[in-house]
Amino acid sequence: MSEVKEFELPAIYHRKLDAWQKANFPDLALLDKYWEKHFPNERPFVLNVKLDEMAPGTIEYGMYKGAPKIDQAREMKGNMLYSALRIIKAQCSTELGSVQQHVCTLDTTGNDATKFKILRVMAEEFRHAYQMFWVLAHDPTWSAGGIEQLADNTMDELLAMHTGSHVLDAFNIPFIDALDNVVFAFLIDRVGKYQLTMQKAFAYTPMANSMSPMLREESFHLKFGFEVLRDIAVEAAVGNGRWSLNEIQRRLNAWVPRGLEMFGNPAGGDTNLEFSFKDRLNGPAAEAYYQENERLVEKLNVAITRARHPDLDEEAAKALNRERPADDLLTLPDPEFFRTRGPDELSLQLVDVAGKRLDNAQFEPYLASVLPRELLATDFFQGYRAAFQAKHQLAN
Repeated sequence: MSEVKEFELPAIYHRKLDAWQKANFPDLALLDKYWEKHFPNERPFVLNVKLDEMAPGTIEYGMYKGAPKIDQAREMKGNMLYSALRIIKAQCSTELGSVQQHVCTLDTTGNDATKFKILRVMAEEFRHAYQMFWVLAHDPTWSAGGIEQLADNTMDELLAMHTGSHVLDAFNIPFIDALDNVVFAFLIDRVGKYQLTMQKAFAYTPMANSMSPMLREESFHLKFGFEVLRDIAVEAAVGNGRWSLNEIQRRLNAWVPRGLEMFGNPAGGDTNLEFSFKDRLNGPAAEAYYQENERLVEKLNVAITRARHPDLDEEAAKALNRERPADDLLTLPDPEFFRTRGPDELSLQLVDVAGKRLDNAQFEPYLASVLPRELLATDFFQGYRAAFQAKHQLAN
């Protein structure tokens, strides 16, 4: 088993992250104070670098397969350095962006148990950003591509981002209330699991060795998202709780498309595979993600049915669900629904949650009937609305 090495960033960078935390995540101090109460058998949170010190390896995929892994950025050939930088920048942006989203609805949870689980998720996402800063900051040869202080400038750019200016759309949508905190952990953190797992094959050793410690922390986020969403759905199924099944469905309709888009163009990913930055192409990874979510939604539906029919065991509940009309349970929206990015045949299509084509006049009223009402007033949705109107007016 590999050893995990832990240490801090150099002081100049640690101070920058500390200042960002105080401005964007002041409740970290609250988590520190009450950690033992809420997570009594677990090691307290520490903001540091965790590096899986694996034995030197070889590149596993692509054009350099079999060559020694790359220890310094200057060893990257051709476009490798800038492709690697884009991945690290996007990874870091997602971590910081999620903290900024979670913090705005933290006080709508309604109970301390959920609130402190969200605080832990935020703290670990913040540590993941810290980890990505280390990948850039520890290696002065990132400037080998001809841009002086490339790492420093990239870090400053990332720390200046806010909800609305992050690299990926999923991190530019403000949360409505604590249901978004939970659904986001259920769906969007699951994309994180896939990306981190794919990046274990990264040809640049410092990035590859960062993945396993991040994945171990990500497992808590996924467990939290699924279990709390299941509890919320069970309450809704019997007419209790703050949110109806219809509202939960609307949140799934909003976030599943954003999760799928985080994998990139379904036909793409060749460059990342050729450089051994990831071990899968975009399309197969996104398909596996969607199928996993289908299995998990089936589990949610079993819990819903058993709440309504306590006499049923799991298998009997599954059988009953197969006979029940789909609108009585939760479903995943069709992969083409509400997509803003990707190839022309996928993005901005007039498709409903079942994959049925609608005409232009039907589409906007339809979206209002299946998406969270508050989402329709956001800058993100207004941008989407303008883009699909322009596309389909031109097509007509």
